[in-house]
Amino acid sequence: MPDASSTRPATGIRLPPGAVRAGITVFVVATLLGFGALFLITNDLRGSIAGFSHFDIRWALPALALASMDWFGSGVRIWLLTRPLDIRLPFGRCMQIGGVSAALAYLTPSGTGGGPALLYGLVRSGVSLGRTVATNFASVIVNLTFLSLAGFAAWFFGAAGAIEDIRLPVANISAATLFEWSALGFAGVGLLVILLAVAPRLPRLLLLRLFGRSVRVRKVLKVMQELHGSLIIYARKGKLALFLAVFANVFQFGSRFVLGWVVLRGFGVDAGFWNVVTLHIMLQFLLYFMPTPSGSGVGEMLAPALMSPFLEDRLLVAYTAVWRFFLNYLTIMAGGALLVRWIGVDAAGVSSDGSGPVSDAQPGALS
Repeated sequence: MPDASSTRPATGIRLPPGAVRAGITVFVVATLLGFGALFLITNDLRGSIAGFSHFDIRWALPALALASMDWFGSGVRIWLLTRPLDIRLPFGRCMQIGGVSAALAYLTPSGTGGGPALLYGLVRSGVSLGRTVATNFASVIVNLTFLSLAGFAAWFFGAAGAIEDIRLPVANISAATLFEWSALGFAGVGLLVILLAVAPRLPRLLLLRLFGRSVRVRKVLKVMQELHGSLIIYARKGKLALFLAVFANVFQFGSRFVLGWVVLRGFGVDAGFWNVVTLHIMLQFLLYFMPTPSGSGVGEMLAPALMSPFLEDRLLVAYTAVWRFFLNYLTIMAGGALLVRWIGVDAAGVSSDGSGPVSDAQPGALS
């Protein structure tokens, strides 16, 4: 991969190659460790490998369609959020940026790499830095709002009751209890971020009073101010875009919730649709808080634990691998390949004086 420091746009946005490589390394190592531990738990290496033959390849088509929603859904969100800022990027470009953002989010804990990837994609498309920052923070608020609402709605409509008879082998805890805890925890985090965006003055005063004006505190205050400023921009002329973007996330996140049920059907298991979807909503919440990229390593243990009431032990490894392939691996490979191409193009377009790459912005993109 070319040195990203030599391919940053004139505005200074760049994706350090070392950080990207570190994310890939941690993801691969943690994933292998997770599957290794799963093989040891099932204690049936030959049967687990043979379990892959039980997957009906015809179910790969709907699984692939759901996997593509990562690109389509994030593209819709980006397209909606850029319109109020007078950014006129083609929808295809928004999908590409969304796919790269999703790939980098999967390679970082809690999706933290998605933001820099979004900034990089927008800036190299000719969008000014100020507007990319506003779009990024609006995207954060939209995502947290949707996921918080999804958890609350699932709980309100009795999702916990649908899985109250399922007990997880880990600590013998009820799946309903774990769902309630995870939904409440995610809603709390989402509400806190939104409150900081709406009213940052009190948290600012508390941070300064408790920790003074250290470098780290100033960075946190800057993020809070940018978050607040982005919300003001959209409150003035983008309220409808924010509203629509929240519900457009049904494509991206809703597809992740449903994917687990589709993979189960591929293994010939006719489990209750809402039961499985509820468990996968909970799984997404839990993975979000894990310290490894996409919860790798942990997810390879949580997914089979949640699906064990529906699957034979010999199918748990195969189910987890197929689910991970469509959920993460495809997007990481495709989005990563596109990112490498972008960086290569930017490296080839660096001017002789080193002032920055030649932008490949589409006609009509605003600088």
